[in-house]
Amino acid sequence: MAKEYLIFLLAYLLGSIPFALLIARPFGIDPRQHGSRNLGATNVARLLGKKWGLLTLLGDMGKGILPMILALKLFKGHPLQDWLVAGSGLAAFLGHLFPLYLRFRGGKGVATATGVFLVLCPKALLLSLAFFIAAVKISGFVSVGSLFASALMPLFIHFFCPNRAYQVFSLLMAILIWIKHKDNIRRLLRGEEKSWKKK
Repeated sequence: MAKEYLIFLLAYLLGSIPFALLIARPFGIDPRQHGSRNLGATNVARLLGKKWGLLTLLGDMGKGILPMILALKLFKGHPLQDWLVAGSGLAAFLGHLFPLYLRFRGGKGVATATGVFLVLCPKALLLSLAFFIAAVKISGFVSVGSLFASALMPLFIHFFCPNRAYQVFSLLMAILIWIKHKDNIRRLLRGEEKSWKKK
């Protein structure tokens, strides 16, 4: 079991890397103190521009992808392969939400979850991204797209990748994404959420 624990620990530590902070720091900006105060690609894009936001997005996605690829190679043929691979993705996701390096105060996990589902079930991810884009375009709020897409992901997993491990972890991740978006939900209900659309 040592190998299983090691990959989960490695995934968590990798997930804890705050790419938003590392990318913004050379500009003298702490995303936790500016904009939406979130350690995510959307906030970095608002503060520094789309190029840096995209770089943050790729970094956060990579945190979910790399440990799962490693788990796929290490646990190929293992009777619990699906649980171990999905579990490594969940560990990276939890690292982003509750990073060791930042006193367990991290981002909202959407980008890292995207990387996880890119490995687990690409078809479900593509459909979820389509709904994300549509929701953002219609509402003007990235948070609405994130909430909508994350809520639908367990359903899409059920249809495209009917795997118990994937279903359990996708539901857990969706719940955590909604919890981490609680402030956005409050602002949406009060009509105070910042729109992505330029006025």
